[in-house]
Amino acid sequence: MMNKIFEIVIGVIFAIVFVGCGKNDGRKIQTESIEYHKEETQSMIVHLDQHKIFHAGIKTEKVQEKSIAVPLALSGKVGFDERKVALVTSRISGRVENVNAYTNDNITVHSKLAEIYSQEFISLQYEFIQALERIERSKQGSEDEQSTANSLYESVKQKLMILELNESDIEDLRVTKKPRQYYSIRAPFSGTIIESKIKKGMFIQAGEELFDCADISTVWVLADVYEHDLPRVNTGMKAEVTTTFYPISFFGSITSIYNVVDEKSRTVKARIELNNSSRKLKPEMFCNVKIQTQFGKETIKIPSTALMGDTEKHFVFIALNDSTFERRDIRTGVETKEFAEVVDGLIIGEKIVVNGGFFLKSELAKETFGEEH
Repeated sequence: MMNKIFEIVIGVIFAIVFVGCGKNDGRKIQTESIEYHKEETQSMIVHLDQHKIFHAGIKTEKVQEKSIAVPLALSGKVGFDERKVALVTSRISGRVENVNAYTNDNITVHSKLAEIYSQEFISLQYEFIQALERIERSKQGSEDEQSTANSLYESVKQKLMILELNESDIEDLRVTKKPRQYYSIRAPFSGTIIESKIKKGMFIQAGEELFDCADISTVWVLADVYEHDLPRVNTGMKAEVTTTFYPISFFGSITSIYNVVDEKSRTVKARIELNNSSRKLKPEMFCNVKIQTQFGKETIKIPSTALMGDTEKHFVFIALNDSTFERRDIRTGVETKEFAEVVDGLIIGEKIVVNGGFFLKSELAKETFGEEH
């Protein structure tokens, strides 16, 4: 019995000692954790005197939300305004009798580019004259005869208009009743002959290509926009175009952003329309394009000079006061060469270091190294 009581007493004593030791170990672990976090926080702080701050060129600015205009430089090439390009063809078969315009000649709208001798054209004019005479004879006949004569007249007139004879040409034929000897190829608008494809004496078929014409008083510049810049580029944006040949700039605006990505360059074409009344810009000429893009909406943006770290993990230095700076990890969104969008880690109104961050980074490394030793 006494032995049993003795064993119980010994067990109680061991239990009390064990619990006491456990509490002490817990307090020790908690104290060590507090000390560790305290040291970790201190390792993020840099203290500098005013002499070092001056010579390090440390500058700060307040964190704020803003939308920034960022210039975007693009390469481009001058092209034709596709609305003012025409391929002139013959609407009738025949032999080329005269050529009045050649490559690089300036032309005016409806000017005579070439003359074609065509038996088909002469026959059609005689058919028109006969239709006129039939109308005159039908005036003495029945209504059916008059209706038929008028229908034939309108049919032949329509054929002449398809050959691009205008009302004045047809009226002249109606009055004189003398067929023209040659069919005229006329300019569709004022501009320049880009290429002449015919020679005097050659025989041409209906639909054959004769001239390439263009009006280069306005041109399109096609600028190459990389995929990652597309969110910042919109139609209507003003553009400045420069070349290596002229000391002046040409100004226009983006009228269209193409819907296809070039599989080799991974760029999308942005079309810029320019006035070219001086004719200085030539199609196929290379050029440089600068547009002012809006970098995001009203969000926190900081200068890229404030960013420390690598592409995977960024940090900045916060000015706690005039001599104390804290390293702060941040998370960024869109980045450019000049600015970075910050989505987490900064509070509006805080002061960040925008110049001298590398010096603070070096000082922080020295302090950390010194603590470890």
